[in-house]
Amino acid sequence: MDKNTKKRASYNTLVIERLHEKYGYSKNYIRECINGTRKAEVADILKREYTELEERVKIALGG
Repeated sequence: MDKNTKKRASYNTLVIERLHEKYGYSKNYIRECINGTRKAEVADILKREYTELEERVKIALGG
């Protein structure tokens, strides 16, 4: 019995919540778009905006 060694990605919940409020898509769909499970124009937009917002949060927090 092998244990699962694959690490799960963790996403910034504040950024996910912000995208959910802005676009109205489910949080699960947004996560799938970010990790590449979904392939669509909207997925590309969400992924790009997620990375931009995540960078802004890191800068704001002094990272």
